[in-house]
Amino acid sequence: METQQATTKLAKQVIGTWKLVSWTYKNEKGEVIDYFGKTPKGILMYTDSGYMSVHIMKSDRKRFKSEGMYDGTPEEIVDAFTTYFAYFGKFIEKEPGILQHTVEGGTFPNWLGNIEERYGEIEGNRMILSTPPIRTGKHDIVFNVVWERV
Repeated sequence: METQQATTKLAKQVIGTWKLVSWTYKNEKGEVIDYFGKTPKGILMYTDSGYMSVHIMKSDRKRFKSEGMYDGTPEEIVDAFTTYFAYFGKFIEKEPGILQHTVEGGTFPNWLGNIEERYGEIEGNRMILSTPPIRTGKHDIVFNVVWERV
C-alpha cells in the first residue's frame, strides 16, 4: 500500500493549473539557453481524472498580414508553427517523480501516441519538469521547464 501512495504523490501534487516561468537547456558549452526567449508564455493543466494539456509560445509571435486563420503565407505559417508548442493526453506517475504523458494530439504530428517522460519536482508553488536527454545533432540536451501554480 505504501508503494502505491509513493508512486502517486507527485501525480496528486501536480493537479491544477500552472503558468510558465521559463523553458531552458544547457548547450554544449554549459551555457543556459532560453529556448523560446526570455519571456515565453504558457500554461500546463493536469486534471484529477488523469488528463493533461500544455501550451507554450514565444511572446513575440508575428501576426499574419491576412486576418484569415488559414490564409498566411508559407513563411508566416512556418513561423507560427515554430513559435508555438502544444500537446494533450493522459498522464500517470510511472514511478516516484517520473510522469508519463501519453500524447493524444498536438502541434507535432510525429508525437501522436508517444509516451513523453518528464522528471518532476515541486518546490513551494513552483514545479520543475525536465526531459530525458534529447539527441540534437552531436549533443544531448535536457530541457528544464519551470512552472508556477496559478
